Amino acid sequence: PHIAYQNNGLMVEGVRLSDLAQEFGTPLFVYSKAAMLSALAAYQRGFSGRKAQICYAMKANSSLAILQVFAEAGCGFDIVSGGELARVLAAGGDPAKVIFSGVGKTRAEMKQALQVGIACFNVESEAELDVLSAVAMSLGKQAPVSLRVNPNVDPKTHPYISTGLKGNKFGIAHERAVQVYQHAASLPGLNVVGVDFHIGSQITDSTPYMDALDRMLDLVEEVEKSGVPIHHLDFGGGLGINYNGETPPPADVLCEKLLAKLDARGYGQRQLMIEPGRSLVGNAGVCLTEVMYLKPGEQKNFCIV
Repeated sequence: PHIAYQNNGLMVEGVRLSDLAQEFGTPLFVYSKAAMLSALAAYQRGFSGRKAQICYAMKANSSLAILQVFAEAGCGFDIVSGGELARVLAAGGDPAKVIFSGVGKTRAEMKQALQVGIACFNVESEAELDVLSAVAMSLGKQAPVSLRVNPNVDPKTHPYISTGLKGNKFGIAHERAVQVYQHAASLPGLNVVGVDFHIGSQITDSTPYMDALDRMLDLVEEVEKSGVPIHHLDFGGGLGINYNGETPPPADVLCEKLLAKLDARGYGQRQLMIEPGRSLVGNAGVCLTEVMYLKPGEQKNFCIV
């Protein structure tokens, strides 16, 4: 591991953290670049030889230095706001590899993203399609869109981070999807390019992904039969990390399983997208603080930092 105890001290990549705390003061965030690139490498291995784009879901950590590491490693970015887009550009990210997700994009944010030429808008509601088409037409452009479809698969994680069930605010209901795709294809300011699903985060089992992928491929068949071609398939993100002994599948193993299912169903040559966040950065950093006081209490003792 890149972060480990050695000689009675916690080290990151062989550097003693107590030395860094003295040099830079506390509180101090310290990240291991090697840990992040090693986590990314597992996804890169899993998708090697395929038409695939890995987009870092920057809500996991939007520090400019971290964005720069991923931009230099060839990643795109999954954003949910205009502020996040500005950060990607400031860190040297390529707007043509940016996917704009999120349920509440404003007209100003849509305009900003269209002007810099992002790869795709992940559209989350029918009303958003109409607004995005109008904004794109006002700029004389066509907005590339994929619909985020709700596969109604339970990822078995905490309810607050489950996003693909009927009761969630995200995505378009699976049973409405064909109609909504036809509506999107009819709007002059839109260019339909893909389909997206994201079922939640901190997922530690590959089964929900496989179930959701099956449902998504069934839907792609229906949508294409109705006359709307789908160019890319977006798996979302959500792969968990070890907090308390959880054992999520390694990213390359998960990718292999997804690809095997795609190949079996004849979709292995499509353009693929995946948007990892927590699984790239969650175990790569520490927050250093300094203990100032110990404060004993009747029910609990406190450590003031």
